Amino acid sequence: MATFIMLPDGDVISEWDASGGGTASYTDVDDDNGDTQYAFSNTNAERLQVTLAAPSVAEADIDMSAGITVTIKASIAKTLTGNSFVDFFQLGTAADSSAISNGFDRITVPSSGYTTYSGTAETTSDGSDDWVYGDLAGLQLRLVKFRNDRFGETRVSFLYAEVAYTEAAADNNATFFGANF
Repeated sequence: MATFIMLPDGDVISEWDASGGGTASYTDVDDDNGDTQYAFSNTNAERLQVTLAAPSVAEADIDMSAGITVTIKASIAKTLTGNSFVDFFQLGTAADSSAISNGFDRITVPSSGYTTYSGTAETTSDGSDDWVYGDLAGLQLRLVKFRNDRFGETRVSFLYAEVAYTEAAADNNATFFGANF
């Protein structure tokens, strides 16, 4: 099974804060740099939603039936005890102009430094329709802090979608018939 990742490349909703001050942006979660640069939230139900860069694999080369997984690297402020939660969603606009909406995953973020968390591999864009390559152009990821303020600051330093796929079969019959056929 092959995979490629799609990194954030634009902002849709930004209610989280940036480690360097101000409002968080996709640039705060587009590479794995831990506490150097991150987005954070202290408030229940705050959202951070990003668009994703174009796929790095051509459409003809893949069969997407294996699904798409949202992965984040998260922590809570080291001075706090207890856990916090983050809900993450795959959403956006599918190739046929319908909504991408296949539920969400809730992860528990303990107070033990940055850890990588992955959601369930979603094999459909809306709970019933299989992914098609064109859906990737409209795919967005949303994070929502879930837990009240008493559990403090939740930090996310890296966010991406991992696309698992089966490489498409080649149309070249030379292997079957022999190179000189």
